[in-house]
Amino acid sequence: MNPEMPNPFRRAPAPSRPPPVDSRDWGRLYVMAFVLFLVVGTMIYMKKIVDAASKTKGRPGPGQVDFKIRDTTGDVPQEPAPPGEKPVEPKKVVQVPPPPAEESLNFRELAAPFRDGEEKIGRETPEFINLVNVFLKSVTREGLARKIVPGLTAEKVYLDPAGQRGAALRVYGRLIQIYTERIDVTTPNNAVEFVYLGIMQEYPTNRTVLFYMGEKPLDPKTEKPIEFHSYRKGGDEFVTDWVEVEGIFLRQYVYPSQLEEEGRMVYAKAAALFVKSLRLAPKPQIADPRGSFVFIVGGLGVVIAVIVVVAGVMARKYSAGSLRMKMFQLRKHKEVQAPASPPPAGAQPPGPPPEAGAPGKGEGGAPAAGAPPPSQEPPPPPPAPAG
Repeated sequence: MNPEMPNPFRRAPAPSRPPPVDSRDWGRLYVMAFVLFLVVGTMIYMKKIVDAASKTKGRPGPGQVDFKIRDTTGDVPQEPAPPGEKPVEPKKVVQVPPPPAEESLNFRELAAPFRDGEEKIGRETPEFINLVNVFLKSVTREGLARKIVPGLTAEKVYLDPAGQRGAALRVYGRLIQIYTERIDVTTPNNAVEFVYLGIMQEYPTNRTVLFYMGEKPLDPKTEKPIEFHSYRKGGDEFVTDWVEVEGIFLRQYVYPSQLEEEGRMVYAKAAALFVKSLRLAPKPQIADPRGSFVFIVGGLGVVIAVIVVVAGVMARKYSAGSLRMKMFQLRKHKEVQAPASPPPAGAQPPGPPPEAGAPGKGEGGAPAAGAPPPSQEPPPPPPAPAG
């Protein structure tokens, strides 16, 4: 049997070539990349929209954070009570000594009546009213700035309240909330209706700072009320501005926080100040974890999409059928280079062709026409001799 004869029951696989990448494939790739970037951009845009919607400037109701700038000094006119209602009682007058000149001020004596602990600062006490009166009448921003101790922070004065009580310092950090609190007493020569209570976090010590301010916070450049940027969360309003305040240290304040650990109350710690000025400050260069997260997720999405697209193009270009065809051609090439197999038994060995005109042969070595084939029987025996 000739091994080179084709098998009639098997079709030889047609030689396949890698499909060329035409313009339609590139068009699909561009469309997929455009859709990917469109999805990532939409996600980032929606995230920014949600953040912007949460940062509203709505004002809270009674008892909440109040950003309205009110006049804190001057005569407060008493409005007549409506008919049928009880008239408003006048404020209690507190006798305080006249404020001294700025050169003779002693901040340690002003802060000496304030004690450390969990009790809140009483806004109607004589020592607090006297402090408000002195900061409104005698203390100036320039004079206080000259008395500030360099390098003194809220963390340091908190850790040493007895030694640093009344020390002048400058605190920089993020303002969290600011309240307008009413004072129910007044002085003979000065009618103070409101004070401001601010809560901030010192940077970079993360020390919580409570500060009182007797006058409305104004922008020193424009002398107009400061417009704080804020956002709402859980019914409360939080400020996002970074500020710098200058004042004196009053006391160490420990208060119950909103957290609980294993059923027991957790206390927060803060440094209480009374400040003269508040001004907006630039934000420090802090890496935003949300921005990094969005960037990382977007980058991973782009990398995965590129891998999928490239894998699809490569799989189409180098498909399984093409690989089988290459293996078949390789086997065929090896068979051609292998030595020829020996001839089967009984086959006539190759030799020179018989000469023309030989007996019993015709032209071309074929048997002559009409010539009988040689007899294969044995010759007859010789005859016996006579007699």
